[in-house]
Amino acid sequence: MVFSPWHYLPAAFSAFLVMVLALRVRSHRSLALIMALSGLLGLAGYLSAGNFRFYPLDFHVMHTWTGLTALLLSLGLFLDGIWARKVQGRAHCRLGYVALAFAALALVSGLLLLSGWVSEEEQGAAIQGSAQPEQQIQQTSSSHLPEVEAVEFQGVRLTPLGQQGNNAIRGTQYLDKATFRLHVTGLVKEDLNLSYEELLAFPAYSELAYMPCVDGWGFSAKWTGFRVTDLLNRSGLLPGASYVVFYSADGYSTGLPLDFLQRNETLMAYGINDVTLPPERGFPLQLVAKNRYGYKWAKWITKIEVTDTEVKGYWESMGYSNSAKVGEFPFG
Repeated sequence: MVFSPWHYLPAAFSAFLVMVLALRVRSHRSLALIMALSGLLGLAGYLSAGNFRFYPLDFHVMHTWTGLTALLLSLGLFLDGIWARKVQGRAHCRLGYVALAFAALALVSGLLLLSGWVSEEEQGAAIQGSAQPEQQIQQTSSSHLPEVEAVEFQGVRLTPLGQQGNNAIRGTQYLDKATFRLHVTGLVKEDLNLSYEELLAFPAYSELAYMPCVDGWGFSAKWTGFRVTDLLNRSGLLPGASYVVFYSADGYSTGLPLDFLQRNETLMAYGINDVTLPPERGFPLQLVAKNRYGYKWAKWITKIEVTDTEVKGYWESMGYSNSAKVGEFPFG
């Protein structure tokens, strides 16, 4: 659900117009208070960055509920202006028309994005101001990163590290490279417990990938790391292995089908834009789950478990889609 400014700006402007209507008409001040409280609740949800747990009113969907409230209030004020033109009648109605038009535009654009009518590439271009490549080609690379931030890759301008969004359920995790171990277990022939340096010894690849968050933001980056399948081939898979669960240092978890990881040659990245992953980006490892929403892009990964059944992770157990396919509704 990568919303462009065409979703956010009309929604914000319609909410502003509703406030104007409510404050200018005495009988609507109570409605203004309701909307203001709704907006503050939405803001609190965002600022909590994952600590807001009144599902489904958590910080991922709060903007949807707030936008819906603004739309209903717009419609209510508009209809009231038609039926009871007591105060500033025509001016009231004109503002109502404008507010309703902007709210409708926000609703329609949001539905088009959810329905998949707007492609992931077009959504990314709306936010980044540059088109995504038609094909994202994975290239052989080196685990020895230049440590100078790249600004472009495969003809696409990359999002600077300082401008990339970041969500976490318990804030940024700081792991020690010297003591870090990645544990691989489950339906494998051999459990692995690999150090950071041992992970760097796997064949390295780089690719361009766009990370879309259900919050509405996203960013393009060059990711460098090793393939999950190379790691699993090292451990060996037992019969029945079909699903892979990724566990993070902060207690987060998510999973993906084994065939998805194999088909997409999914990377576990230790580098972004030619520099080592910073802690806020997931050092030492972040999953690069192309064409899946951001809650599948696990960070600070410390454990991988191979199972024979589909497992619901942190957000999935609260109602988020387990497929997380971009372009599909991410809840339920």
